[in-house]
Amino acid sequence: MTRSAGLAPEMTEMVIQTLKQVVQRELPDSKILELDEQDVFPEELIRRLLSPDVGLHLIFLPEAVGGLGGGARDICQVSEEMATIDLGVATAFLAILLGTDPIIVGGTEEQKNNWLPRIAAGLIVAYGVTEPEAGSNVASLKTTADPITDADGTVTGYRLNGVKQFITNGGVAEFITILAKTPGGPSFFVVEKGAPGLSAGKKEEKHGIRASNTASVILEDVEVPAGNLIGVVEGEGLRQANAVFGYTRLMVGS
Repeated sequence: MTRSAGLAPEMTEMVIQTLKQVVQRELPDSKILELDEQDVFPEELIRRLLSPDVGLHLIFLPEAVGGLGGGARDICQVSEEMATIDLGVATAFLAILLGTDPIIVGGTEEQKNNWLPRIAAGLIVAYGVTEPEAGSNVASLKTTADPITDADGTVTGYRLNGVKQFITNGGVAEFITILAKTPGGPSFFVVEKGAPGLSAGKKEEKHGIRASNTASVILEDVEVPAGNLIGVVEGEGLRQANAVFGYTRLMVGS
C-alpha cells in the first residue's frame, strides 16, 4: 500500500489547529516541565490525542480503514508542530506511526482490515526493531521466530525469543511490531500486550526527551499465530523495514 498524495491544505491546517487547541487546554508549559523533570509518560494526553473527538493519529492511516490518508507533506507538518510542543510528547505519539507502518507497507489486505481499524480506534503502538547489537543495521538482529508446526508439517504459529532495546512506547504499548529471524529471513510479527512471555524491561534513564517511555521489550517463548507474520511470507522484513525507514526518517527530520 502506497501513501496518498496528501490532504488538501485546509484539511491539514484544521488538523494542526485541533492539535494546538488540545495542547493549549491540556498541556501548559508548567506541565511540560513537570513531565520532563519527573520522567513521566503523558498517557492521559496521548489517549486524548487518540480519542474519537481528536483522532490526530488518523492522518497517518489510509482512508480505507477510517484514516485521513495523509501524505508525507501532511505528516511532516504535523511532526513539526508536535516538536514545537515537546520532543518527548512528539516522540511518544509519532512512534505510533512508526509501529503501524510495517502493517501499512507490508500487510495483506486481510491483516490491514484486521489490525488497522483497531489502531484507528486508539491503540498505543511500538516498533520493535532495535536490539543491544542491532540498531539501524537490522541485518544483525538476534531475535528469533521459530515455526510451530502441526502433525502435517503445516506452520500454525511462531515462537519468538529475544530482547529489543530502546523501544519507544516499549513499556506502555498495546501492540508491537517485532522484527525477528525466521528460517526464511528477517520478518515482522504483530505481538499484542498480554501475550504470555512478553514483558517490558526497566525504563531507560535519559538525559532528555524524557516524556517518551523508552524501555526494553523481552520475548521469552512468545507464541503468535501464523497469521501474525506480516505479509504471511517469511523473509520480507528487511524490505518492509527499508520502506518504513524511508518514510519515517522524513518525519524524524521534521
